[in-house]
Amino acid sequence: MKTSKKKIWIGCGILCVLSVLLSSWYAVTFNDSRLIVPMDFKNYVFEIRDLPMIVSISFVCVYLVALFVMLFIHAGKKQRQAVETGVTHKINPKLGCLGVLGFLGFAGFWTYPVDGTVFPFAFFLFFGFFGFYYEGKMSGTFMDERFRENIARAKLKAYRITFGVMLAALIILCQGKLFGNLEYTLIASIITLSLSLALGIFLSEYLLYRYDHDDQAEEGEE
Repeated sequence: MKTSKKKIWIGCGILCVLSVLLSSWYAVTFNDSRLIVPMDFKNYVFEIRDLPMIVSISFVCVYLVALFVMLFIHAGKKQRQAVETGVTHKINPKLGCLGVLGFLGFAGFWTYPVDGTVFPFAFFLFFGFFGFYYEGKMSGTFMDERFRENIARAKLKAYRITFGVMLAALIILCQGKLFGNLEYTLIASIITLSLSLALGIFLSEYLLYRYDHDDQAEEGEE
């Protein structure tokens, strides 16, 4: 990704954060903390003073979705280039910091008691983005036969672990209502699926990094 585009994305992210902070300050100062403190959304009535908070949250949601789509498309292009050139694509290890977006999943524990919203739990998937750090550490690596074998090994082990976790969770959740509540079962399913996929994404990069460096260490000893 070009430096100019990175600056634009970073700038947009900063603007989104600032908009949320400013709208939160406005809500606390002039709007009795509406949409900040827990409230009953079943009886919610829109007021014009709620607009800053609604707009800022909407901007953040749009930004996160656009960021995810952009990264997905960018990764696809780089993957095709890597296959053609035989060299792993270049990626900044700092992109691993995007994994902190996974902590947004904990917002679901706040939104569910308030209005029954469960979609924030899906943000746990972003924990998998910590794998970008290890992918970045291997940027520009020539993909020889040994490296390709390590890729296959890493992906196979990551898929096995992910499948094992999901299978165990499925067996447990199929026993009946969790704590006697079907909604809790749904929440547990979303959390388990998101974390399992995140684990698979992270492990595929981490294991490849470890296998490759273990092989290099063995060659150095020889």
